[in-house]
Amino acid sequence: MKCAIYKHGSMQCHALPVPVENRRSGQALVESLIVIFILSLFLFGLLQVAIAYNGRLILHHAAARAARSRAVGFNEWMALKAQRVASIPNSGEMIFPDFAPTGTSPLSNVTHPGETINLAFRLDAGISPRAAFERVRIPAYLDSDNHARAEYVLNYEEWERGAFSHSERSSALGRALTYEVAQEFPLKMPMMELIYPFGRRDEQGFRRISMAGEATAGRHSDLYLE
Repeated sequence: MKCAIYKHGSMQCHALPVPVENRRSGQALVESLIVIFILSLFLFGLLQVAIAYNGRLILHHAAARAARSRAVGFNEWMALKAQRVASIPNSGEMIFPDFAPTGTSPLSNVTHPGETINLAFRLDAGISPRAAFERVRIPAYLDSDNHARAEYVLNYEEWERGAFSHSERSSALGRALTYEVAQEFPLKMPMMELIYPFGRRDEQGFRRISMAGEATAGRHSDLYLE
């Protein structure tokens, strides 16, 4: 604002015009934020679609493992254990045992970004501590006699929640069986409430979608079981 005092003692003030450069700068900032928001929605949505697609493949794999167990004559409990083990990648956090790695990553002591990248390329990835731990627990879980014992050998967040369900049906002549595994799959990527505002919301606030995988196997246990 610009003010002027005249000889007769009066004062008049006039607002100065906003420079064109400032207006353009503010407009560019708003446009950039809008573009970033739209790109974030697109990228998070694309990543969630990829995760869900991979989850559906895992359900098909779990159904195949369970169908194979039933095809050779194992009972429902044995098939359920095979299904659960095959669906571990979809099962969320391990809640029993309470696993906490004791070792530290070699990358944790490196402070320079360039050194971190160089060291990451030189390291042998090997197997993660959690995967090595699961390798020990999974055979013991498959050997458990009932659910009460099994949950104290290995248990996961989605198993405990009851997110998985299964069904089995036989062909008309009884020579084949089809095993289906379904899951209420959680959408955990950011901004999912804006991208997919449908479906049931769980106690953690995540939306869930219903997915299923199935597999068919020949029932040949009658050839060697009576």
